[in-house]
Amino acid sequence: MMLAVASLATLATEAAARVQNYDRWKDLPNQTLLDMGNEFWHVDEIDSALVCFMILSNRYNEKLSEKEKKYSCGATVGVANLYLQQYFDYQMANRYILKAEKIATSNHFEKQLAHIYIAKAILSDELNNLSDNYQSRPNLMPWKKAYQQAVKSQEMEGACICVATLISLAVGNGLGNEIEEELKDFNRIDIPDSIPYKNFVINLCSGATAFAHKDYEQALKIFKDLSHVTIRDIHPSNSAKFNIVSLSLQSVVLDSLHRDVEVLQAFKEIERITTEQHIDDQSINALDLIRGYYTNHGNTALAQEYELKYYKAKDEFINRSKLLSVEQQQFLLELEEMGEEVKDLEAQKRVRDVVLVSVALLALLLIGFLIYLWRNYQSTKQRNLVQYQRIQELLSLEQERNRQGEKYKSSPMDDPAKDELLQRVYAAMESHQAVYEEGFTLDQLAQLVGANPNYVSQVINEKKGCNYNNFLNEYRVKEACRRLSDPETRGTYTVEAIGQSVGFKSRTNFTAIFKRFTGMTPAAY
Repeated sequence: MMLAVASLATLATEAAARVQNYDRWKDLPNQTLLDMGNEFWHVDEIDSALVCFMILSNRYNEKLSEKEKKYSCGATVGVANLYLQQYFDYQMANRYILKAEKIATSNHFEKQLAHIYIAKAILSDELNNLSDNYQSRPNLMPWKKAYQQAVKSQEMEGACICVATLISLAVGNGLGNEIEEELKDFNRIDIPDSIPYKNFVINLCSGATAFAHKDYEQALKIFKDLSHVTIRDIHPSNSAKFNIVSLSLQSVVLDSLHRDVEVLQAFKEIERITTEQHIDDQSINALDLIRGYYTNHGNTALAQEYELKYYKAKDEFINRSKLLSVEQQQFLLELEEMGEEVKDLEAQKRVRDVVLVSVALLALLLIGFLIYLWRNYQSTKQRNLVQYQRIQELLSLEQERNRQGEKYKSSPMDDPAKDELLQRVYAAMESHQAVYEEGFTLDQLAQLVGANPNYVSQVINEKKGCNYNNFLNEYRVKEACRRLSDPETRGTYTVEAIGQSVGFKSRTNFTAIFKRFTGMTPAAY
């Protein structure tokens, strides 16, 4: 607890120092703030970039001119992308994506809308990558929507990003036929030379086309040459991401050529680059690729080793994101509270507040853990009690069976007759809906099978080891299970209605009998 409090206090002190910039920048013009934010981002001063974008984003109101609204919308997209790609706080990223989309849609800012859809597509991919489903199919639709909007608004840089991502996702997952229309359309577009990665994307399209025509050697050559294509004026981390795209596509082609050793080399190179550049989400994917490779090649030991690395990296990534989220929420809260009337708060007071909040949070976590342990104990105790009651019922049934044997010694029915009558009883129970009507009696069952009620009772008691009521309830519970398992029935009727439909008078009675036979309530089932 002491270490956690100290860490959070340090983070709060750093956040306080960053927020002080708010005072110096809050009165700057909108365009200046937007340019400063982009420049800070380019040189990796992420927190300063966030302050600039946040000030400008918070200035948005309906009274601004169209030009000023565009600046504010662009800053809001900047905040969303910072949370998405730098802080990995997907909840906050989604909050600002939705805010930006609302601004862009209401003001018909088509180019900004293209960037918003790209951010949405990135968020969709990141959430998909963090899911526990290894075989999850990539969702191409967000990227297709972003590409269509980019082309519509003549945002060619965004269109290039969308096409590059679509190729990477489609070729890497055997979905090349699903992007044929986008590739044909893109090849018809005249891309301006001002786009820094124009040649990279054009070559990428050529490689994808060669791969689609199964010209694997040509595709491999093109994808390898991608690492030598000049990409101007981009951040080193983005350059690494382009290299990762090249290596990923090479691995797909190498796999088609059955050059397994080189596939593994490509995967490990991706792991090296992502680790060195601290591209944590891609690093997790690289570990998963290596794990899959060893699994497919029967190397269980190495597959397990990389599976452990994958889970460790994923857990560290999620936990780090949560810690950053704690810091950034405090940071964001301070920015929003300051508004236009920003005030200097003493660092000592902020640290003290964070320490108190941290202690309270840790106490709540401890209480929550104790509550979890208590509930788990109660649940285990309840399950044991149910098992105990079942055993007692079995013992009682055995005693009842012995008593019934004595009771029916004088009966004229022999075993073949009893078996034959029991089969008729089974047939009646299975084929007549009257069984599930409230008040269905032993006499009614006897009429259905054409036998004396006493003989029917005797057969049930001797052959099933229970009385008529228990025998009937067992059938009703089985039918209730069928109806609860049927999506149509389950989606239309309440649990109580289903219980009444099989002959139980009340929900309480239904629940008690259902639990006696199955060990759980109808709702839990």
